[in-house]
Amino acid sequence: MDKLNLSLRQRKLLHMMQEQTTYITGNELAKQLGVSPRTIRSDIVEINQNILPYHAKILSARSKGYLYTAENPEIIQQLNQIDTAFFTKEDRIRYLAFRLCLTDEHLNLFDLEDEMFISHTTLEHDLHSLKMKYVLSEPYIKLEQKRNFLTFEENEQKRRSVLNRLFHEDWNYNHNWNTYYGYTFLNKDVLDYIMDEVPLHLDKYGISMEDPSLVSLNLAAAIMYHRVLSGHQLPPASPVLRPDTPASLASDSLADALEGQFHCSFSREERDDLYQRIASGHLPDISDITPLNISQHFGPVTIQLAKAYIDRIQDVFHLDFSEDEDFYITLLSYIQFIQAPTHILNTQGNQDLEKRILNVEFEIAYLFQDLAQQYLGYYLNQNELLYLAHCISGAVEFLFEIHPETKMKTVIFCHMNMPAAWALKRKILGAFDKYLNVTALLPVNDKNIYDFQNTDLILSTVRKSITNFPGIDTIQISPFLAPDDYLLLSEYINEQRIEHLCAASDITLGHLLEHAFWHEKESFTDRFTIIETMAEDFLQNNLTDTSYLSDILRWESIATNATGPGILFLHSLIPAKETRLSITTLDHRIMWNSYKIRIIIMGAFRPDDATLVFRLLHIFYNDKLDIDTLRMLKTKKEIIDFFKAYE
Repeated sequence: MDKLNLSLRQRKLLHMMQEQTTYITGNELAKQLGVSPRTIRSDIVEINQNILPYHAKILSARSKGYLYTAENPEIIQQLNQIDTAFFTKEDRIRYLAFRLCLTDEHLNLFDLEDEMFISHTTLEHDLHSLKMKYVLSEPYIKLEQKRNFLTFEENEQKRRSVLNRLFHEDWNYNHNWNTYYGYTFLNKDVLDYIMDEVPLHLDKYGISMEDPSLVSLNLAAAIMYHRVLSGHQLPPASPVLRPDTPASLASDSLADALEGQFHCSFSREERDDLYQRIASGHLPDISDITPLNISQHFGPVTIQLAKAYIDRIQDVFHLDFSEDEDFYITLLSYIQFIQAPTHILNTQGNQDLEKRILNVEFEIAYLFQDLAQQYLGYYLNQNELLYLAHCISGAVEFLFEIHPETKMKTVIFCHMNMPAAWALKRKILGAFDKYLNVTALLPVNDKNIYDFQNTDLILSTVRKSITNFPGIDTIQISPFLAPDDYLLLSEYINEQRIEHLCAASDITLGHLLEHAFWHEKESFTDRFTIIETMAEDFLQNNLTDTSYLSDILRWESIATNATGPGILFLHSLIPAKETRLSITTLDHRIMWNSYKIRIIIMGAFRPDDATLVFRLLHIFYNDKLDIDTLRMLKTKKEIIDFFKAYE
């Protein structure tokens, strides 16, 4: 079958369009893929040139965006998969990883250059990226290079881990295949059989697994079969302890079935590997867990760590999650999950975008790091922190539910008759009851006689001014609460949530910018030099100690704060004697996590001002920030004037 001549980014864009049932804007697509709207427009032109012969097209409508249409969608899905491609760095890294995992010989660098039609310099850059992905991160496989030859270490477990990730990272959960790539060395019929067989054995022993864990198990079984068939078994090892009896029975039952189907034999080590994968992904039944029987379901380290973390959040950010039993049990389950030897996380999507959306929650999640090092002996990686941030976001939502006193006292003024006005109130409460306390529903003409003393927010269906009473915000909405009104109110409520979380600190951004350490129009080209130079501002003025710099470097190495173009905010909550910023502007922008950065801001905070970080994150990484203007600013005056509009 023919294949589409598209880059990986274009294949991802096409897949995103295939999953949409309504129009999606170019700006939203650009955010998801981390590119500009102009790039999206250009890519869609090229995609359409490729798919038009197959009676498919991405439609474009002004003010609506883009919509995918096809006479036979399945044909395009198959055409969008490719076994071998060298269009992009991602394609080449994937090819290199497969070659290194599947060969027993050393690979010749010059042969690789010829195979992929690339220069020696490009290959060196690709190998650096491959090391970042698999050598300096899980599974930490060694890449051995001697002169012009290279190979992965002879560690079968680690090689299989790389192979599993290569298939799993772009898995299509709407179907049963990789979204962008073919089966490579796997046999489709074998994998299909395994995907049908595995659930039977899990169900037989009452085991439930999350989707990512199940997909990884299916792939592991298929990879195991092919590797054993080619003479690459797991090496002899001590027997694995099997405290999870259902997982033990299921793994042996599955191995027996696979042996019978494929007429082969799996060693004890192979069976132990299946057991560990099933046991690690075995979801606990939390329906009968209560605070009184926690110790029957979770180990002492897990319980101590969860309690220490909840206490730490309250100490640092003054957020009390101790009353949220559901969060506590979920947190315990997650901590237990990440301690498993094989825990699988779905890492699909744009993680930089996720971090921007969850920037406050990610900040709270990062408090876990020192405790993880203390109790578990290691730091969490970015993926583990992101899922912890998701967990925190649910806990933050519940805070407003158990503290109704934080609701904004809201008065609705509506010029429609009573039935329509009442319906408007019900719609508002249906969507925002957790955040708004509607204290009055009034006709507009009552605005001159109403006492606004205990009012935070006015929602009005007319454009005229309602009151000049200080401290009250007014938002105009449609009498029928249109979709845009929901979005407007959601954005406003999110702003107020941030302000509520920051209530402990009253320092303004303007004050911080005015009294910051400034380095204007610098010519730095190295990220470490920038970080070190800015940290010196705090160290030389005796505001903090060297642990401050270490913490910032650790954060950047695990989960960089560079999640978008223009501006970068580096910070640490290592206690400082004074809350100050250091700001550097660059004469020429620097690439940082694939983004062009002009302005770097570093913050140090007194313990009493820790929640100020939430407000600064919200300002510096706000989607409404005028990046086109911001990325051109180089002076203190320009930056102070720019941010006056965002305070």
